[in-house]
Amino acid sequence: MERRPLISQTRCEPAVSGLVLDQNGQPLATQLPGERALTIYLDKREIVTLMTLGQNPEALVLGYLRNQRLIDNLRDIAELHVSWEVSAAAVSTYHRDAGERCDELRRRRTVTSGCGQGTQFADAMARLQPLPDEGFTVARSTVFALVDRVHQLDTVYKRCGAVHGCVLADGAEILHHVEDIDHHNAVDSISGLMWMKGETGHGNILYTTGRLTSEMVIKAVEMGIPVLISRSGTTEMGIDVARHCGVTLIGWAKKERFLVFNGGERIDFTK
Repeated sequence: MERRPLISQTRCEPAVSGLVLDQNGQPLATQLPGERALTIYLDKREIVTLMTLGQNPEALVLGYLRNQRLIDNLRDIAELHVSWEVSAAAVSTYHRDAGERCDELRRRRTVTSGCGQGTQFADAMARLQPLPDEGFTVARSTVFALVDRVHQLDTVYKRCGAVHGCVLADGAEILHHVEDIDHHNAVDSISGLMWMKGETGHGNILYTTGRLTSEMVIKAVEMGIPVLISRSGTTEMGIDVARHCGVTLIGWAKKERFLVFNGGERIDFTK
């Protein structure tokens, strides 16, 4: 039987009630996104502090460690415990040496263009391998249908604004939906959920409300996802990474409109 880590369950409510003044100076009840600091400790070494809604903190921690390649296999983790009393996530491995192995990676890091100033450890590009060509294609109508289903979701954004969301989909079927303070946290949380469930990204689509930077494309590659869609645009380096790794990059996807920046051979424009 495959060993599984002991994982806490400490989901927080993503929105809090507040009182504001409108343009006429009149009090108005509203809702605001909750924002909480969560510091990750790996084998008792402090790694990073993430700002999060707290909806999926354990998945966020796992996805962050996975996408940064700080942990290679879920079986290496003995326990993951999140405590909001101390705003910390403690991760312990069976060999108790992951923190030491992370020290060298932490000395070589890049502050990225993420909303909360994300970080990529070591040389992220050097470790990437192109995704295998599995003949996977997506119909134009599937892209339209997925975008429409995302718009119909009951989201924190619709109630509060000021958050980003990510969706993992099989065609137009939504498998996972996560919102967080920035889209990097949201996609890391999806990566963590996939890891816990033993899911691969092959033949799947990743949708994000944020821009398609190089870091976002790198995360998609780490997760094995061949198609990345955003309601926003992309960057030059985002396209470069997509070309290098064989990722189909679709931006400005809104109401039966989108632009393909790379990998158009995966799109069936006739259906």
